Amino acid sequence: MSEDDSSPGPLARYIDVLEVIATFSGAITLTDVSSILALPKTTAHRLLKGLVRSGLAAEGDAGRTYHVGERLTRLLHAGADDAWYASLAGPHLRALTEATTETCYLARLIGARVLVAISYSPDVRWRGYVQPGIEMPVNAAATAKAIMAFQSRELIAEALSHELPRPTVNSRTSRKWIEQEYAKVRTCGYATCIGEIDEGLAAISVPVLLPSGAVLHSVGMTGPLERIMNKQLPSRIAALKTTAAVLAKALALGTAIRERSIS
Repeated sequence: MSEDDSSPGPLARYIDVLEVIATFSGAITLTDVSSILALPKTTAHRLLKGLVRSGLAAEGDAGRTYHVGERLTRLLHAGADDAWYASLAGPHLRALTEATTETCYLARLIGARVLVAISYSPDVRWRGYVQPGIEMPVNAAATAKAIMAFQSRELIAEALSHELPRPTVNSRTSRKWIEQEYAKVRTCGYATCIGEIDEGLAAISVPVLLPSGAVLHSVGMTGPLERIMNKQLPSRIAALKTTAAVLAKALALGTAIRERSIS
């Protein structure tokens, strides 16, 4: 094997820098990277800017510090298995299900798709049911709206580039209508699905805002329409928001552990 073939190449340098950023996310500076990796400042600067452009790293503190980027956070969460979510989020979702006697579930963003991570249903006769692993339509599902409302225009465009389903007469596929729904989510702080997937069911959902500012998850609640969209709606939304805040801390902890495991 020639010397060129055995050398790690430029990708290894980017990974080295990324590992340092992940270890000291939010506190690492250009000078720190240069010192830790014994790189000229010009080289460290070039590598850092490349990671920022790719979305794997992000700048903070007026460009003086660096932290893990939203794209890397998405990759870490996308790679999490069901057991990871069940361990970190399961107890909080079970508690919410028991308190509300409605089906509660966690959805996550994978690429430009939204899938159900885990779901819990109450032991009552009339209830909604959400299957773990199922894809939630970005034009109809409350959990999908709650996540997509906070994504970049490019990712939203990708999500809407495919043929969108119309499960019921209440489903809408107009790009303008969908973007208006996303805008309502950003204003109100929650999303709804009123008979848009099943005519007799409704769902409400709130985004899970990670400490980094990324929204990669949402927590939802579904059940018979007359039980979800009634006078209890404000208290149910408040309960969802409380659970979302707790989940944000739990999921951030899980991400930090995954970052350490690959550093």
